[in-house]
Amino acid sequence: MNRLLISFVMFILCCPGAAAQEQPPGNFENWGVCPFECCTYRDWTANADIAVHESRNNQSAVVFRLRKDEQVRALTGVVVTEKASIVRIDKTVQDGYVQGVDKPQLALKAGDVIYMLAPLGEGSYLFWYRGKVYTSGAGLAAMPGVDGKDAKMTWWKQVENKAGKRGWTASDEFSNADACG
Repeated sequence: MNRLLISFVMFILCCPGAAAQEQPPGNFENWGVCPFECCTYRDWTANADIAVHESRNNQSAVVFRLRKDEQVRALTGVVVTEKASIVRIDKTVQDGYVQGVDKPQLALKAGDVIYMLAPLGEGSYLFWYRGKVYTSGAGLAAMPGVDGKDAKMTWWKQVENKAGKRGWTASDEFSNADACG
């Protein structure tokens, strides 16, 4: 009886934590990214009338409204991944980079599952694997589903108008966000 109780306690203590790390948390937040090639936070121009909210919620109070052709300072942003895209690795690949290390940290093999969290531009993505976050490299570029199109994510931008008021918008109706032209 004692062994059964110990086994049950070990299962409760060990297994849920391990399973929880296999998938990323819901509403994963990736702060500071500008999620496309050459994306830059700087002065942007509104391409339409845009409501700017008090918080990262379209139901929150509108702090100010941008008019079409009005300039605003884009300060930062956060990509919130509500649902990550699931990618099943189809062949052995070395990939998974972390800041400050030039070599891939993972030896992924056929059947492994990674979760695409957000695009970073230039064919690079942020992904989750066994409880850790990595940046993808060339090894994952040709993998089916790596583009994250099945993911559900929202890119919130914090902007400041000429009067110094700050707020949040999920609108993509801006020009001059692309530093490449």
